[in-house]
Amino acid sequence: MTHSIYASDMDRALPYFQRLGRTLFAPSVDPNTRLGELFERETVEFDMEYAFLSQIDRESESQRYKIVHGAHEILNSTTTVPLSKTYCRETIAHPEGTLAVSDAPAEGWRNDPAYELFGFGSYLGTTVSVAGKTYGTLCFADSTVRGEPFTENEKALVDMYGQWVGYMLSYCDESLTREACIDTIEGRAVSSDGIDSMMDVLSTHTRRVILMALLGDTTETSITTLERGPHRNINRIQLYHKHLPKLAESGYINWDDDADTISKGPKFSEVEPLVQLLNEYEAEFPA
Repeated sequence: MTHSIYASDMDRALPYFQRLGRTLFAPSVDPNTRLGELFERETVEFDMEYAFLSQIDRESESQRYKIVHGAHEILNSTTTVPLSKTYCRETIAHPEGTLAVSDAPAEGWRNDPAYELFGFGSYLGTTVSVAGKTYGTLCFADSTVRGEPFTENEKALVDMYGQWVGYMLSYCDESLTREACIDTIEGRAVSSDGIDSMMDVLSTHTRRVILMALLGDTTETSITTLERGPHRNINRIQLYHKHLPKLAESGYINWDDDADTISKGPKFSEVEPLVQLLNEYEAEFPA
């Protein structure tokens, strides 16, 4: 079963990402619970039994499980297994950092130590990195083979989730527990009003385009550059009288009307992870 989000166009997919944003950036919910809620929903969407966040120790070549969804005798927080006996060893070694196994026996895993230990007939995992170094993996798995092969879009979606976890971990102690993370995460958390502001701002395609233009190392861009970009149907009147003022008022951009340029505003970092998710989605699943 292909993930339902890829059966939708962008306008229908946006509410999905809005609900996702309320889960991932909920200021009153600790990181463990947020990830648990994500796993609970996405195992249904991917039609998989298990989901987990692992931590990998390259010195001891071992893997342990930080957060697990689904009852499995090996996947639990008290278990440490040799990395050589995991599917994730191939995930972190993959050039794209993501591994999809739709039918493990048919794809050569039948005699592999990972298949013998875990019994996964299907697996979809991505590498989680913090500060440029491998932290572990975020994965979905099932004891049965998958009826349909994983699509490139589904792999991209899991990769997005892995990026979010890496973003979250960059503000946490590596233990990813409430005691270690809650003060740091909540100190930077987005308020409920802030989440509502994000949802309102991102509901319009033009405003999403403007914010996407500031992702990455871009510090400033001109309005002319925006208008000459891939989205040439930007309404100039609405841009100047509606979209730019709203983004500036929200604090997501700084707008220099005289120079006709925009740059990242003081609250851009709050909306950036969700804008990145939407940007990845539009790149992989253009309208």
